[in-house]
Amino acid sequence: MNYLLIRNILGKIMILTAILMSVSLIFCIGYQEKLINYLSFIIPIILLLVIGNLLKMKKPEKYKILAKEGFVIVGLSWIIIALFGCLPFVISREIPNFIDAFFEMSSGFTTTGASILSGAEAEALSHSIKFWRTFSHWIGGMGVLVFILAIIPESKDGSSVHILRAESPGPQVGKIVSKMQASSRILYLIYLGMTIIEFVLLWAGPDQKMDFFSSLIYSLGTAGTGGFSIHADGIAYFSAYSQYVIAIFMILFGINFTLYYYLLIGNIKDVYKNKELRWYLTIVLISITIIFISIYPMYNNIEETFRLAFFQVGTIISTTGYATADFNLWPSVAKCVILILMVFGATAGSTAGGMKISRVKILVKSSIKKVKNMINPRKIEVVTYEGKPLENDVIEGVQSFFLVYVMVLIVCTLLISVDNFDMTTNITASLSCISNIGPGLEKVGPAGSYADFSAFSKIVLSIEMIAGRLELFPILILFSPKTWLE
Repeated sequence: MNYLLIRNILGKIMILTAILMSVSLIFCIGYQEKLINYLSFIIPIILLLVIGNLLKMKKPEKYKILAKEGFVIVGLSWIIIALFGCLPFVISREIPNFIDAFFEMSSGFTTTGASILSGAEAEALSHSIKFWRTFSHWIGGMGVLVFILAIIPESKDGSSVHILRAESPGPQVGKIVSKMQASSRILYLIYLGMTIIEFVLLWAGPDQKMDFFSSLIYSLGTAGTGGFSIHADGIAYFSAYSQYVIAIFMILFGINFTLYYYLLIGNIKDVYKNKELRWYLTIVLISITIIFISIYPMYNNIEETFRLAFFQVGTIISTTGYATADFNLWPSVAKCVILILMVFGATAGSTAGGMKISRVKILVKSSIKKVKNMINPRKIEVVTYEGKPLENDVIEGVQSFFLVYVMVLIVCTLLISVDNFDMTTNITASLSCISNIGPGLEKVGPAGSYADFSAFSKIVLSIEMIAGRLELFPILILFSPKTWLE
């Protein structure tokens, strides 16, 4: 284990977090906030800069990152930024309890959107805290390590890809151009560009309630597929125009960013042929149709019913977590569809959480292959993905992920069951956190919060959110004794 290298990169992560946190001071100044709000950011910024510089003071002799080190770096980085990122909440006394603040920041950086605050409490927060709370979505959406890869020197042997693989969502992660650093920059430029486009559409739109600050907050939240709202009524506070814009961009941010790069270079053919994208859009259309039919008797208005179905499907499959309706009150078939979308998530290489459509697709194909082999053992069946045969280790990796996903979901559900809430609340709270969605059903539905969970359960769910955002294995490897003994 190259401890010096790990320390060096963690130091850079802490310095970068301090720089990003300092943006919140602009809102302290702009909205003439109290001195305590300034201090709530200045103190952690100083701590991050001092500790970060101490950690990176001595440069490693070798800048080669092994797979195990990549997992450790990513796992430690996300825990550190959540721990330091929650300090502004505690110091400002806007979320005075440290565990509550840690839960909130874990939810922010992992783009989960689960909150211990009610809608009214979130609306009462100061502007600087509101911004930092949602800005964490944008930082975590593409990944803080991806940002680091865009600015630090790339290892000559290309071993930096282990960091990208450990942090990026999906079963297959690679470079879109020959150099990893250039790939990271392209991803972030596309990410930034789409965020700006959504911001302009919201701010320049006809919705008078969507002012500059609200447009900024909801653009950052949508881009990171987060879900923290700054209004008691959520997105329902805004006009149909704003709801449609946000819903469309939630679905767009659930698409693999590599496909946007192909569009930019004029490679439309590969985008059109991408089967994961087809699956994703097909699932969206089918889900909207089923929910529309099931809830229409509740509203008796075609446009409103379609908008509600469209928005809720977009927010759940992209794992954003915004809401325009309390789907706790919807018929069972609609809630069942929502539950399935919680598991599926969007596409690999997007900012969304969940299992990912690519994994679902591979699991379905491998299961069909197994059934065909049982019927005709002599016939050779090959599992393909995007027209190419998949190697057995890729299929086994997807199957292993699914098994670990289910095991972690079950264990965490059992652990938080000590709070003695109903089973639907426990299962959907755990499912929502591991899939980085935010709202679940019953007590953690769109109109509820996670405030009533015990401190123990909040810690469990916080770790589950981080594990889910990092595709489970980095956190499991980080806490494995064998990792540190070898």
